Amino acid sequence: MTLSADGPGLSHTDSFQHPAPKVLIANRGEIARRVIRTCKHHGIDTIAVYTQVDALAPHVREATQAVCLGNKPRSYTDATKLLQVIKEYGATAVHPGYGFLSENEEFCAAVEDAGVKWLGPTAKTMHDFALKHVAREIAEAAGVPVLKGSGLVSDPEEAVAAAEEIGFPVLLKATGGGGGRGIYICHDVEEVRSQFHISQKQGEAFFGNSGVFVEKYIQRCHHIEVQIFGDGQGKVVHLGERECSIQRRHQKVLEETPSPLLTDALRGDLTSAACRLGAAASYRSAGTVEFIFDEDESKFYFLEVNTRLQVEHGITELVNGGVDLVEWMLRLQLPGMEPLDLDTITTERSGHSIEVRINGENPAKDFQPCPGILGEVAFPFEMDGVRVDTWVETGTEVSPYYDSMLAKLMVYAPTREAAIAKMAEAIAATRLQGVPNNLEFLGHIVKDPRFIAGSTTTSFLEAVSFKPHVMEVVLPGLQTSVQDYPGRVGLWRVGVSPSGPMDALSHRLANALVGNEEDAAALEFGLTGPTIKFHCDGLVALAGAEFDVTLDDEPVAWWSSFKVAAGQELRIGAVHPDSGVRGYLAVAGGVDVPKYLGSRSTFPGGKFGGYQGRYLNPGDSLPIGATASDAAPTALPKGWLDQYAGAVQVAPGTGAGEPTVVGVLPGPHANPDYFTDDAMDVFYSSPYEVHYNSNRLGVRLNGPRPTWTRTDGGEGGSHPSNVHDHTYAIGTVNFTGDMPVILMVDGPSLGGFVCAATIPSSELWKVGQVRPNDNITFKQITIEEAYVAALRTDALMAAVKALSRGKMDAKAAAASLDGFEVTVPKMPETKAVLVDVAASDSHPGYLVRLAGDRYVQLEYGPMELDLSLRARIHALEKELAALSLAGLVETSAGVRSVMIEYDQRALVLPDLLDAIARADGAIGNVAEMVLPSRIVHLPMAFDERWTHEALERYAKSARPEAPYLPSNIQYIANNNGLEGKEDVRRIVFEASYLVLGLGDVYLGAPCAVPVNPLHRLVTAKFNPARTFTHEGTVGIGGSYMCIYPMDSPGGYQLVGRTLPIWNTFGRTRAFTPEKPWLLEFFDQVRFFQVSEDELENLRERFAAGQYDISIESKTFSMADYTAMITEPEMVAQWAAWKAQQRAASEVQLQLEEESLARLEAARAANGTAQEGSAQGGSKLDTDPAWDGPGCTKVCAGFTASVWDIKVKEGDTVAKGDTVVVLEAMKMESPVVAPVAGTIKAIVAEQGAMAAGGQLLLVIEVAAPS
Repeated sequence: MTLSADGPGLSHTDSFQHPAPKVLIANRGEIARRVIRTCKHHGIDTIAVYTQVDALAPHVREATQAVCLGNKPRSYTDATKLLQVIKEYGATAVHPGYGFLSENEEFCAAVEDAGVKWLGPTAKTMHDFALKHVAREIAEAAGVPVLKGSGLVSDPEEAVAAAEEIGFPVLLKATGGGGGRGIYICHDVEEVRSQFHISQKQGEAFFGNSGVFVEKYIQRCHHIEVQIFGDGQGKVVHLGERECSIQRRHQKVLEETPSPLLTDALRGDLTSAACRLGAAASYRSAGTVEFIFDEDESKFYFLEVNTRLQVEHGITELVNGGVDLVEWMLRLQLPGMEPLDLDTITTERSGHSIEVRINGENPAKDFQPCPGILGEVAFPFEMDGVRVDTWVETGTEVSPYYDSMLAKLMVYAPTREAAIAKMAEAIAATRLQGVPNNLEFLGHIVKDPRFIAGSTTTSFLEAVSFKPHVMEVVLPGLQTSVQDYPGRVGLWRVGVSPSGPMDALSHRLANALVGNEEDAAALEFGLTGPTIKFHCDGLVALAGAEFDVTLDDEPVAWWSSFKVAAGQELRIGAVHPDSGVRGYLAVAGGVDVPKYLGSRSTFPGGKFGGYQGRYLNPGDSLPIGATASDAAPTALPKGWLDQYAGAVQVAPGTGAGEPTVVGVLPGPHANPDYFTDDAMDVFYSSPYEVHYNSNRLGVRLNGPRPTWTRTDGGEGGSHPSNVHDHTYAIGTVNFTGDMPVILMVDGPSLGGFVCAATIPSSELWKVGQVRPNDNITFKQITIEEAYVAALRTDALMAAVKALSRGKMDAKAAAASLDGFEVTVPKMPETKAVLVDVAASDSHPGYLVRLAGDRYVQLEYGPMELDLSLRARIHALEKELAALSLAGLVETSAGVRSVMIEYDQRALVLPDLLDAIARADGAIGNVAEMVLPSRIVHLPMAFDERWTHEALERYAKSARPEAPYLPSNIQYIANNNGLEGKEDVRRIVFEASYLVLGLGDVYLGAPCAVPVNPLHRLVTAKFNPARTFTHEGTVGIGGSYMCIYPMDSPGGYQLVGRTLPIWNTFGRTRAFTPEKPWLLEFFDQVRFFQVSEDELENLRERFAAGQYDISIESKTFSMADYTAMITEPEMVAQWAAWKAQQRAASEVQLQLEEESLARLEAARAANGTAQEGSAQGGSKLDTDPAWDGPGCTKVCAGFTASVWDIKVKEGDTVAKGDTVVVLEAMKMESPVVAPVAGTIKAIVAEQGAMAAGGQLLLVIEVAAPS
């Protein structure tokens, strides 16, 4: 049901005179939207006000104008600032909404003194009813029953005397109070004395009035209120009553109308009393008269008047034929609208309406407020009989500064029984995920038999027994995150990592043990597990590497599922030394966090997915899915992992014994075109040691240096490991120079290095369990073996799930696996190059390379930057899409290559190769292609402070001197034979960068090349790469430009900073929720120069949706481009430019070699000194005083280098302060103080290695005073 304003007074009768009305809404959130909606219906302009934290709120974009009040969240109550906006923007009326200044008599008077209409009661009315003791006097004079009470009491003893006269129990009430503040129930004299000053102080703090009075407390009472509307001349009408008794801490939770308690006679008495009171006060506009109803005596008593539009007014509108109370407020006071004549107004009340308030509060933790990001918001807007007033949407960040209400969910039906059923249905159809809220609690209330019976006193919630379906993180463990399988699929083409579990086998088995579908989300943790408190009964499974674990101090078995009861704590301690490194916890129903881009997996680098886009913190509440499970506690039969898991049935090694044998498929780049035959023999026969610098991005390995068939990488780079472009496969063994790294689930999608072999999907789990110093050996398997292993892994999951669900016993399940057979299609020979189509005069030729059992890579033509090859890749992608192949997951384009991902369950490799041949054969004349191309104009601050900061951090942590230090821009000038920085600046701002690839360094980052060859600057990359680059930084690597979409590692030479190119929830105009990346293939990026301060301002406005970049829709003609680059003068200039660059880069390359040699010598010297010190032992390392009381040791959670030490001995630190920063795998990780105290000793040395568990520093805890 949508809000109707077509009640009395239709909009077509409005006739506005000059000046036309302009309504300023002095509020935010859903009430601001509510007022705007009615104003829009009547063609009335609106002015929204907002603070910076609300910049993306819907009311800001929906109003005619929006004015920012500044960065201070409290500015909604800044009367001076609001009056200034009213004057400057020509507001003719102010609607105060509710809360904030809506009942502030001084602000009301100031508005009216300025000649502006106040759409609400008069200042005098507010004054009289704000003081509860005065309001009681007015009520008594109007013949309205009031509870026995006192006047204002000045001290505790006077309050005690009044209480004894009235009779206990009593209420102490702050006279200026509201919303439950300053109100205390007292059962005896001592409680009155103890609560008096608290009530007084709260009244002063919240309402500027310290007055307190005493009132009789009704124990079995209802809170019933009447909606009134007055014309300010003594005429007052009512629109019925609302039952508001279900409250928590005097805050309403659920309201309904009419009250199920009242008889018609009582209802008539109640509403008449409310109208008498309103008339006595000459009440103007909308208001609410609140009453206490004594259920035992069937009597009502005046409580207070709310001199504003009430939060719950919507249900009154619904039962009064869709009347619009905001419209009434406008008609009463705005000239030009059809006048509101209360003498002729009639409303027809019928049916029943209920409202629940959805709040950002955590029922599992006594309803504490829960700020954070809402990752999924979905309301049943289209459901008949449902109305939703809300201010939140997917991606809204709920701040801690304002009221916790997220939405009002209202229903209407002909009867109360039907309305209750409708509300239960509407709650079930609502999704609010990302931060804890009370939605499940509300669903529990409407199903409570007492509510259904209408027995809802104000103590109703005290008897509610509710077990939220959540598990609470007591201690998070190390890098514990929510992951699902197979992760975020289908966006590799734009650099969105799949994430998901590092050990997919264990993750899938954990889900199978609790009967979940395998895409259910579970927890992944490493080295140290979490402590979890369950707030509901459930079934839990543990899998992966084995950890110490207890349930309420009783041990439980690993590789099994077991029941947990509400209130129990599962404590997962340290991983066993003879095990792997990662464990998994699955719960029946799954961890019910919102999906982001199709997956619940956490990608901490991008700050999205999982729970709040990060690793878990203490106090996090993880929702458990309500999906029913018929699974029972189950143990994984002994030996099944060794027998049925993987293509090579060898268990992972431990680092102390045999190496982990990992099956691989050759390619995409192997022998003979990249590696020598000897190199590949060594690759398959040698152990590789796992480097400490390993994590979810990749597992780095130490091992023998390969020998190469090339001396360099041609246009790809100076090292033979360089290739021109390469979209990576997950699990590929990537050689960055001579050092291999296995690219894992959070790794980058697009790069420029060769990959000797790729681990198939059935083997990759083993890599997820290796730890530093473990050894890996690679064993080549066949395409057929990989295919069978993948299907056998699926069969294993099905058997375990059948076992847990009682569909099979262990013997039958084992028999099904032993008898499992796969019909294998005829596969091509297992080698790196599967297809080699020779070039011809009309075709560049292509290679199809093997990249594991999920990918193949196609490359066109020679390894050169040739835009015609990129156009051909684009055409191939379109032709493959047109085939609509079942099992084709996605195509991810590079420059002259494309990675094709497929699901071999639905599309076998031979059929895919046939489809590729057909698609290539259907490509037309690439030379005449015209591609869609947008011109995207972006501001850039050149050579700015953020780049300088990244370079200073690099010089401090990685490499103090290099040809590209201290200035990347001067290095670019030197490497291209230019005179200096000004030449680089000129070229950068003259260039039009054509986007050839996306995801160069994650998340839609462009791999872009200048259209004009004379603008193509060439550079080498950082060696080693930086661990940190600011989001928005612009870099150049090779001849390509990239914009970093997030704070991340990187290797490009940095020239400036621009706007964000990734917006997680697509909430500003350049993005959409479905496309949170800015750029598209074949866009042309053109930069214009701004200062640092200008850029800061533009970035803030862009993030708030207040700055629109210029985007022109154009085309890119291959024919025109070819004509440009083949024009004789261009050919000559281009050749001269290349020669100049080659000569200059040779000089820089020699300088780089000399610098690296000095760096190696320095590292060797430092390493020897550090090693000798460690072997000899340090007095500090063994000081026994550190083991005594009052000392807390802070240790490294994993092996890493000590990047920075933030404290010195004697410093005072607070709990949570960063004390040390560790660096591993190009990522910096802060180590925080676990306690407050003083730094007693620092053992760590900056730049040195720290093993996992190694002592870093000692904190002396201050003795309690």
